Amino acid sequence: MKKILVTTDLSYNSKTAVRFAIQLASQTGYELAFLYVNTSFILDPFSALTFADLPETDTEVLKKDLTKFIHTLYKQTGKKPGQVSYTAESKLNVNEAIIDCAVKLKADYICMSTRGGGLVHKILGSHTNEILHVSPVPVLLVPKYYRMKSLTSVLYPSDIENISTELPLIKKFAAAFNASIAVYHYDYFTSQDEINDKLKKTAAKFKSEKVSFYFKKLKPENSLLRHLQIDIMKTKPSIITMFAKEDRSWFEKFFQSIKTSEKGFDTRTPMLVFRK
Repeated sequence: MKKILVTTDLSYNSKTAVRFAIQLASQTGYELAFLYVNTSFILDPFSALTFADLPETDTEVLKKDLTKFIHTLYKQTGKKPGQVSYTAESKLNVNEAIIDCAVKLKADYICMSTRGGGLVHKILGSHTNEILHVSPVPVLLVPKYYRMKSLTSVLYPSDIENISTELPLIKKFAAAFNASIAVYHYDYFTSQDEINDKLKKTAAKFKSEKVSFYFKKLKPENSLLRHLQIDIMKTKPSIITMFAKEDRSWFEKFFQSIKTSEKGFDTRTPMLVFRK
């Protein structure tokens, strides 16, 4: 059974990740491991208090708060808990606590909420962005405007170059909830015979009943992000999949074409991010 580590700080904004995880688990039977990292004990640098003055945090109390928070969301969603577990910790470094817990529990995915629109650091938030670059497992990012619905489709923007290694990972994920996969490739030269033939051969090799291909010509007046946004709005996929490079520049490059005046990336559709 696959296991998803779902992070929450018990705030309103973190509810979206929990709701998404509940929906995914209801369709796949995945185990959900909920994690609450408490940082409320962090001291004001101008305070006269020291760490020696602080009482030891009662993790059982934190765990009860987490359990109550999750059970309330289950009740609101009308879903019944399957196999679930609860972990509560008090740590200064939230990201380190998340990664350590994922390794300890042997989680297959990490699921966390994001902030929503804006440029890359606003979309992801500093915590989320760091997790993406150090996580040993794929990360599910759930925007703050996500609304629960049955998961039926996956949109996979691809450069086609590594499709033989990337597509099997997506197919394995999508198969768990019987989702279709739409592969989108954007290029300025799709009309050139050599490029067109290459794309057609790729589609013929990898397409199936559940996998379809869409080759789109890039227009100079629109950014890659804008082209993708338009297709997301038209097709309304359940999840978008991405593959991030190790050099930490992938997201910055992907979002660098966003203008300050734009709303930013789609703020309703969850993303599944694999590290290359």
